[in-house]
Amino acid sequence: MIGGRVKNGLSWAVVPFLLIGIGVVGYLFWLDWNSAAGRDGLLINNSTLWGRDFVNVWSGGRMLLDGDLAALYDINAYQAWQAANLDPGIKHHNYSYPPTSLLYAWTFASLPYVTALFTWLGLSAVAFVAAARPWLKDAGIAAPWVLLLPTTALCLWAGHYGLFFGALWLWAWREVDTSPRTAGIATALMIIKPHLAILMPLLFVLKGAWRAFAWAALALGALVGLSIALFGAGLWETYLTSTSGTQLGLVDNIDAFFARMMTGTVTNMLAAGASPALAWGAQIAVALVALILVINLPRNRASLCFGGAIATFLILPYGFNYDLTVVGLAALLLAHNAWRSGERPRFLIAGLALALPPAMIFLGREAIYPAPLILLALLFMAASRKPMAFAPNIG
Repeated sequence: MIGGRVKNGLSWAVVPFLLIGIGVVGYLFWLDWNSAAGRDGLLINNSTLWGRDFVNVWSGGRMLLDGDLAALYDINAYQAWQAANLDPGIKHHNYSYPPTSLLYAWTFASLPYVTALFTWLGLSAVAFVAAARPWLKDAGIAAPWVLLLPTTALCLWAGHYGLFFGALWLWAWREVDTSPRTAGIATALMIIKPHLAILMPLLFVLKGAWRAFAWAALALGALVGLSIALFGAGLWETYLTSTSGTQLGLVDNIDAFFARMMTGTVTNMLAAGASPALAWGAQIAVALVALILVINLPRNRASLCFGGAIATFLILPYGFNYDLTVVGLAALLLAHNAWRSGERPRFLIAGLALALPPAMIFLGREAIYPAPLILLALLFMAASRKPMAFAPNIG
């Protein structure tokens, strides 16, 4: 029966959306395998290695261990280092993470690349499952389902930080009431992708979580201070100026492959043919609507956790589909509970949001750009005052 529930509690009606997303990611893996330069090598698509973005994590750590940090944020020197130390065919990469990332990247770079990659993927999956488990338990859903989230599979394909960042976000909000220190430290560790934590100060203020706010500020100061003491202030100066500018410049680079992976309204509208003035105007308008919805979120930790995560990708012009790990979990919870409560339109929106992140890559080929609209609709659902928005026992 379509409205039934599987043994562990997840509504069967949600499963097809999970399978669609997983199928798309499986196809991405197949494309990479098919384009591999050699079955015994690591180069794929004549441009990157298996593990994709993990190449940068390993490279940064290796450059630290080898004493080559001067080339870290110099794009040409960085790419030359990768060509010399990883594969001559590698190209297009740049190190976009803050200097604090070097505090742990060296641990992976101390291992051979393949070993480091599997360690990275395994640890990130375990971290996200562990962080998601209590949220799923409150909804009566078994934790292993989180491994079938399309966003989880997409992160494993992309080798990205998304699962680690998502785990920190979920951990922070789970502990915000019971352990403000833990919540604050988890928030500070989000500096691995600092722009994705842009709403955390506001969300803490809305929750009245002043102790968590203070701990986050203290821990963040300690991390930045330690990185300056170990690596010098010059890296931060370069990161905050030229590196950040380079990343922001990706927003209007609509001809690149990665543009189809970007969630920002401005990028999607530019790709659809809108003028820069119209695209940026729409970005600002959507961001303002999202901000208003955030301010009006119910003040329980689940609504602020999941609503804040969704709103982040509507407010920022710069974000990628593999960063949507918490949004993927939010969509799962919303779809599950919308089906149980008989709200079919809300179920459909949440289901589409579940399958959206990997599908964006192929929808963009057909000039279809639904990400901002689906995310905005999902945020309206998260902002609902209905107690069943996420789960009856999530507060």
